[in-house]
Amino acid sequence: MKAYITCPCSHNQDYLKILPLIKYAVEKNKIEPVIFTVGGDPKDIFSRDYNALKSCDLLIAEVSERSHGVGIEIGLSYSLGLKRILLIEADKFITKLAQGMPDTIIIHYKDNDDLIKKLNSALKI
Repeated sequence: MKAYITCPCSHNQDYLKILPLIKYAVEKNKIEPVIFTVGGDPKDIFSRDYNALKSCDLLIAEVSERSHGVGIEIGLSYSLGLKRILLIEADKFITKLAQGMPDTIIIHYKDNDDLIKKLNSALKI
């Protein structure tokens, strides 16, 4: 099993800091992580991300900050038949469209320890 891991980074790069934590949890659960790559030409970014998504079974996305790119990846993951785990800080809002998407687990977390605990539980699917 492979998991594509992504987060918003265009306006604020703070969420890049949790990618190693997510990667650790994924590997601990014997899932191969595929972490999105920051930057590049727009056409190359789309091609690279789309091909990476196509090679995976699961999308794990941090969604605490609104992001067109992450939203597109979530939509593509649905179209490709991937399962999804969406991570959101406890005091943030996620659109009802994402809440209603089949095969989607939404994890509300309060800190990094809570995130890892809940993600480990969700990855035992």
